[in-house]
Amino acid sequence: MKNFVALMYHSLGDHPGNAYNIDINNFKDQIFWLRSEGYIVEGFHDFIKRRDTNKWPNRYAILSFDDGYKSFLKAAEILNDIGFTATFFITKDWCKNRKNFLSDLEIKELASIQEIGSHTVSHPNLTKIPQQSIHYELFESKKWIEDIIQGHTHSLSVPGGSINSKVIKTALEVGYKLIGNSKEWWNRMDYVLSSNVVNRVAIRRSYSLNTFKNIVNININFYLKRRLRSYLLYLPKSMFSDQQIRMIYKVLFS
Repeated sequence: MKNFVALMYHSLGDHPGNAYNIDINNFKDQIFWLRSEGYIVEGFHDFIKRRDTNKWPNRYAILSFDDGYKSFLKAAEILNDIGFTATFFITKDWCKNRKNFLSDLEIKELASIQEIGSHTVSHPNLTKIPQQSIHYELFESKKWIEDIIQGHTHSLSVPGGSINSKVIKTALEVGYKLIGNSKEWWNRMDYVLSSNVVNRVAIRRSYSLNTFKNIVNININFYLKRRLRSYLLYLPKSMFSDQQIRMIYKVLFS
């Protein structure tokens, strides 16, 4: 196996206004399709174990959830029932201070069936803060999780996908072994093994099952569209308005 896809979810539920809140039935359709196609689906921890043994299945995908929503418990139950694993990344301050986020007891319950990973303390852009703050965000969140679950975690998801060499170096020094970003591209195994960084594709509420299949099957047209969209969104606002960017995207890919 040379290439694989890492799928990134956020929450499950019935909130159409949230682009990353996935309908539970749609989530089940996606997961059951993966199983029907013979995919081995695992979280970061199991990837790390496979890396140490260098034993890889022919059809493979990584699955993770970000932020720390209570709906993680339902997602974990669905995955556990069909024998899939995932990594559930949680943000300390959000779990402590926000409604509909996991409590310490729920985190411990989740950790009994799936892996818990760090999504930092306060969800900052790690590339925009001082080195001391990077270390704090990565070390303290890891320690907090390990105190709750009474075990170790070696998996990190960087908020907003913001990452650079300084963030990677600090993460490895703190004790993380695998880092997830939000770069919407597939993964080359040799790159992941050398960099310890996994590209993850965000799964959106609007995606049909056919779109999901294109993501997993590494349909180049899907990935080129996402790459162009990201590029256009980062262009200076003085060059194009949001409406013009949407128009360009529509003309190119309608």
